[in-house]
Amino acid sequence: MEADDDEYVRPQVSISYLQDLLISEYKLKIINYAELNGHEDRNYHIFCEETESTEHKSDFSQDQCESVCTRNSCSAIQTDVCSKYEYVVKVVDLVHSENFSSRSERIQMQMKVQDHLLDCGFVCPKVVPSSSGSVVQRFVTSEENVHYLTYMTKYIHGSTLFDIAPLSTETLYEVGSLLAQLHCSLKDAVIPSLELKSASVWALENAFKIKDFVSKAELDAGEQSLVSAVLDHFAQNVLAQMTELPHGVIHGDFHDENILILGRRENNRITENLVSNSDQVVHIRSKYTVIDFADISYSPLVFDLAISASYFMMSHAQPDFIEIVGHFLCGYFMVRRPTPKEVRSLFASICAAFCREVVLAKHSYLEQSRSNSYLITAVDAGLRQLKEIWRIGQGDVMTVWSGIWERYGLTLENWCEEIVI
Repeated sequence: MEADDDEYVRPQVSISYLQDLLISEYKLKIINYAELNGHEDRNYHIFCEETESTEHKSDFSQDQCESVCTRNSCSAIQTDVCSKYEYVVKVVDLVHSENFSSRSERIQMQMKVQDHLLDCGFVCPKVVPSSSGSVVQRFVTSEENVHYLTYMTKYIHGSTLFDIAPLSTETLYEVGSLLAQLHCSLKDAVIPSLELKSASVWALENAFKIKDFVSKAELDAGEQSLVSAVLDHFAQNVLAQMTELPHGVIHGDFHDENILILGRRENNRITENLVSNSDQVVHIRSKYTVIDFADISYSPLVFDLAISASYFMMSHAQPDFIEIVGHFLCGYFMVRRPTPKEVRSLFASICAAFCREVVLAKHSYLEQSRSNSYLITAVDAGLRQLKEIWRIGQGDVMTVWSGIWERYGLTLENWCEEIVI
């Protein structure tokens, strides 16, 4: 999902337009492709070959190999006939042509974040500049005069955590550690924080905007009342003290479809990039990669943790969803210890993150004429879990998590004596 405009139209771009763009701007010709999942933008995994000529138009047929797929089940892609050039092209609808400058600047900030993480030893998508050296391209369709923004990154082989679910407690612990390492590394990034403030309704600091969409998400009266109560609680107990929470650059969309276990897929199995280095930090950074930094922002760090925790609970969708995420949180806390206010804010922030997904994803699904089923993959589970976690209450939920953390040698008393559960 993109992070700026609330008014958003999903791109309707044909592959022939994309082909013309790659020929003219990158001197590359698409020989095979598949569409990857996406909320509101379009993402294409493409195989290319070099072309010396930019004069000719594409003779590429959309029927040649079209498919809609997950990252690792692209039935249209035959790796034995494809070249070494593999990329991901992201297409964003500008809605209004004057948005190009602001969106382009934001993407430049996104690339700076990814470059910083690469320098810190993380595996991240590497941007591919055009033949003229530009990172972001403006693409205007000739027939409809629609403005798109596109950019390209190198494709990283791996399997999403979504594809290997259910996740083990060890994997959840490691992924929690990965998020904490990302936060700690970005603390030293030279990126203007004001330029990463987000106006998006998806940003938790703007959760009050979610109420404007509740009536459009086909929720019943009881569900609408629940969402309203959760958001009011979040505003009073977290947003009112938000300036007191530690801030930093956050990913904003750290979930099981944006995290890969590195390795190539062979015979429907992933061969991991194993490492012999016993250092846990190096091991985790060599084992996983994070993609899709479109929602980065300068925000409270606990918001990233809450968004991620809610996603992992929704994707688990089992009776022990509360317990399972305790291992993810513990992995994070073993690397970066929370402040007392962050711990107190965690429950309300997770509940608000549930509301964010349930309401906004459902609304986007309806706005897209129910055509993008990816949007509602976890909505039903999320609504059930929100009702359950809200019924159980903060005290009992924190007690469950504290019991899990103690197994790893962590107790709340070790961190912050003034916390009262």
